[in-house]
Parts: sequence; C-alpha cells; structure tokens
Amino acid sequence: MQPILFSIAGIPVFSLGFFLVVAWLVFSFIFWKLLYRVGVEEKRIFDLTFYATLAALIVSRVTFVFVHPSLFSGSWLKVAAIWVQPGFSLYGGLVGGIATVVYLSRKYKVRLAFVLDAWALAFPVALMFGKIGSLLDATEVGREVQVPWAISYGGHVGTRHPVQFYEIGVLLFLLIISIILGRRAVREKWPYGLVGVWFFLLFSIFMFIIEFMKESVVYAMRLNLNQWILVAMFAESIGAFYVRGGGRETLRPTLRRLGGALYAKIKRTHNP
Repeated sequence: MQPILFSIAGIPVFSLGFFLVVAWLVFSFIFWKLLYRVGVEEKRIFDLTFYATLAALIVSRVTFVFVHPSLFSGSWLKVAAIWVQPGFSLYGGLVGGIATVVYLSRKYKVRLAFVLDAWALAFPVALMFGKIGSLLDATEVGREVQVPWAISYGGHVGTRHPVQFYEIGVLLFLLIISIILGRRAVREKWPYGLVGVWFFLLFSIFMFIIEFMKESVVYAMRLNLNQWILVAMFAESIGAFYVRGGGRETLRPTLRRLGGALYAKIKRTHNP
C-alpha cells in the first residue's frame, strides 16, 4: 500500500485524495460531453455537476461519521477537519449525489432519462480511478482469506480479498455492457433512461455480492449498511425498469390473461 503518492516541495500528496480528484474530473468531463450531445444547456450541466458534487461530499462525510462515531468521540470538530480525521462513504455520497441530480433535473426541466444514461457511462470510469486510490490507501479492506490471489493491506493482519480489484473488474464489465446497450438503444429506439436503469440494476447486484467480502462495522439483520443501500437501489431500479422498460404495457396484460385463465380453470373445476 502507498497512502502517500508523492510529495511536492515537501507537501505530501495522498493517494486517495489524488485519485478522487482524477475521478471527479473524469466523471465531470464524460457527464458534460454526453449531456451536451443530447442538447442540455452547459449552464444546467454545470449546476447538476456542482451541486451533486457538493451534496455527495456532505452526505458521504455524514454517513462516514455515523458509521464510525468512535473516531470522532474526542472532538466533534474533527467532523469538519477532514485533514485531521479523513474518511468518506462511497454509497452515502452516491445516494446524496443521485438525490440531488433527481431534484435539480425536475427543477431545471432537464430530462432525468438523459442524466441516467450519461451516468451509466461516466460513473463506472470515474469510480475505477477512485478504487485505485482506495487500494493504495487501504480505506476499504477485504476479509481474511487463503486464496492464491489474496493480498496484504498495510496495517492489517493476514492476507485478504483484493476487493478493489473485484470492483474494478465489475465496473469495467458494466461499462462495456452500458456501451453495448447504448448502441442497441439507438438502433432499436429504446426509451431514454433505460440504459441508465440497467446500469444501476446490475451495479447494485454485483456490488451487493462483493460487500460480503469486505470488512464492515455496522450490520443489521446480517447485512451491512452498504448492502442495505444497494438493496434500496435495486428496488428503485426495478421500479424504474417497470416504468421505462414498458412493464406497465407488457406485464399488466400478461397478468390479466394469466388471471383470467386461472379463474376460468377454477370455475370449470367447481362447475363440472
């Protein structure tokens, strides 16, 4: 592990901070490019990016403090002093960012479907850089395991699941799937937003599984906090898929036909 990436004039540049900045720059550029391509005003793209970033930072910090209250018991001033007690929650920030984007999209009359599709391509690329910083800084640690590909995290005993490598692999896979689905959406004229819904659906499933391989401090009914957030994300994705994917137009008639057939069968059984 390498928590300090390099130094400039004796000032250390931390790995996590450096790669988080890179991740934000990558996300902002791809997000802007994709939304601008579909006709969203640059001013609105800037507003969405700026306020979503601000909300993500605040909510991710608050979530981290909630999960690790013992780190702040000496002085709650450390909540604001990130340089003294660093720490953010990825999924807390993701929820804060998405909620802000949804609210502002409605306020500024930007089609949320455009935003979801852009997120499906921008977010996995950016998060891959963030995971590199997480690996070097050992901010997320896998459970102890004895497998050939296990690694050692600085300051932690034993060999462990290289969870960041798992996540980078998943993110790369989801990026490829999003690109393929995006091309298919154009060719087959899918509703806007459906690619984004597919991304969040698959993201929540894969990341939920990887969470079982991480160490965590907060559990409820055998699931950690991140997993409950991912469960909620999966449920929201299913609901959005039902709406954007034509579920109301296809499932309802099917269910009615099945219900009618079942009713007719029962009726024949009771009336020979």
